[in-house]
Amino acid sequence: MDMNYKQKLPKINHLLLDVDGVLTDGTVFFDHEGRAQRRLFTKDSFAIQFAIRQGLRIGIITGGSGAGLLEPFRELGIQDIYTRSSDKLDAFKDYLAVHDCMPDSIAYMGDDLPDYAVMERVGLSCCPSDAATYIRERVDYVSAFPGGGGAVRDILEQWLRVNNLFEHPDKWTW
Repeated sequence: MDMNYKQKLPKINHLLLDVDGVLTDGTVFFDHEGRAQRRLFTKDSFAIQFAIRQGLRIGIITGGSGAGLLEPFRELGIQDIYTRSSDKLDAFKDYLAVHDCMPDSIAYMGDDLPDYAVMERVGLSCCPSDAATYIRERVDYVSAFPGGGGAVRDILEQWLRVNNLFEHPDKWTW
């Protein structure tokens, strides 16, 4: 943490997110056919759509899988989705190659140990308020909000503000 996270935000044009514990509260429900079901916070979803419209590239790197995992994120406009990522660093390296970008242009929000290898390589590491202690102690920014409860909206609003894209309510309408 050599630099304040707000000084790093203007350099960010990619945000990579974990799913369970970041976009969700980490709870996985199973339906009557045994399919995993997750719950997304609508304020996070809305901010994701808006930030993408404002030019932020958002991707997902998750260890999770299942048919129901991809569609909600694609509907939000997220194109880069890496599932079954037991080694998230491999997915991160692929993302860098596909988008020909530098690690310091990327923010990553994760909540637990599998996220750490990526977090220590990006320009801005962040986590929800309820992330594992080891992660909270090592990231650039800890959101005041929990995973699945506004942490993603929080970092997106800050990115929008630092880029002068938040203070225009007329742009927030569809």
